[in-house]
Amino acid sequence: MKIKKYRAADSQQAMRLIRAEQGPDASILTCYQVPEGIEFVVALDAPDLDDVDQPAAVVAEPRRQKIDVRSGAQGSGGDRDMLTLRQELGSMRTLLERHLHRLAVREPQPAVAASSLLTRLAAAGLTGPLQQRLRALLPDTAGRDALAEALHASLADISCASWPEQGVSALIGPSGAGKSHLLATLALQHVLTGAPQPLYLVSCDQQRFGAREQLQALGRVLRLPVLFASDATMLREELATLPENARVLLDTAGVDHGDSAALAALATLLDDAGIDHRALVIALDMADGVQHDTLAAYAALNPAGIVATRADTLAAGGLASWLCRSGMPWLGASASRDPATAWRAADTRTLVDGLLPTWVEPEIVVPAASEVPATVSRWSWTAQRISA
Repeated sequence: MKIKKYRAADSQQAMRLIRAEQGPDASILTCYQVPEGIEFVVALDAPDLDDVDQPAAVVAEPRRQKIDVRSGAQGSGGDRDMLTLRQELGSMRTLLERHLHRLAVREPQPAVAASSLLTRLAAAGLTGPLQQRLRALLPDTAGRDALAEALHASLADISCASWPEQGVSALIGPSGAGKSHLLATLALQHVLTGAPQPLYLVSCDQQRFGAREQLQALGRVLRLPVLFASDATMLREELATLPENARVLLDTAGVDHGDSAALAALATLLDDAGIDHRALVIALDMADGVQHDTLAAYAALNPAGIVATRADTLAAGGLASWLCRSGMPWLGASASRDPATAWRAADTRTLVDGLLPTWVEPEIVVPAASEVPATVSRWSWTAQRISA
């Protein structure tokens, strides 16, 4: 093997000299700064070991020497030593070219986002199946416009149901889900919107302390009639006296998902009274396992849809992620303690519009261009095989 040194003002000029003389497969052993600029040490395919330490413009013609390698006995001792040395240097050269690439010419890397898409989706409260859909649709550098389009496509499977303008709607769900608060919210919305249908408030809750007094107080404030029923017969008789165009909100006693006897009794009450529209009320601050068990238990009562209460306890995308997991039609959500502003009708567009302002735009980071180090140790062994 033979080595040669090339000197130039900068690395680009040195590369052009190496390419012009040695071709595209030159093997660079090392480079370092010199007073004239930069110096590259290149390995040449030659049979001797002369170190041609000359300027780049002068290329010495390699001297050729015939060495008989067929048998150790047929050549001189010097020839055998030279052959062994050449083999060892060839092995060293292969090792250097394979493992040392510190001076490799790197392609420019594309601009990337400072924070990953997964991190920003999680920060917005987008989890579960909805997060998986968005990750399949969005690039890492997605902005608000791309997110809005992907959300509309991903939320297309959510069925948005509406409340009937007349008839009986029963609020069912576990204890503490917010049924009584939801009843007050819906009643206040009915009064504020000036709906032409008369509204009646009915309670079958005989368990919660103060439920009757609370509903009576609400009726006095809103000037709405309030009725009470203790069983299916009384409930059916009370409903029979109401006008045909009346709208009725029925508050039921809370039943936990593990109480199968109470669930069966509630189903019998509603069936005997002929109440088909049943809204399942679930608080979003419940544990995920309890929510899953509640949905499974109340599925036997054939709810017409689901109402999510305490929606403000989740991040902006939490409600949308939860609806993708529920698998039931969506009737609406209650999001605050103030009944006048708590109600949100079921509409996936409002979910998207509420999420977009909280979306963090990605910060684009452009990697710096690779440069030759200002100072390189003269004795640092580095090598590569590049296209000069």
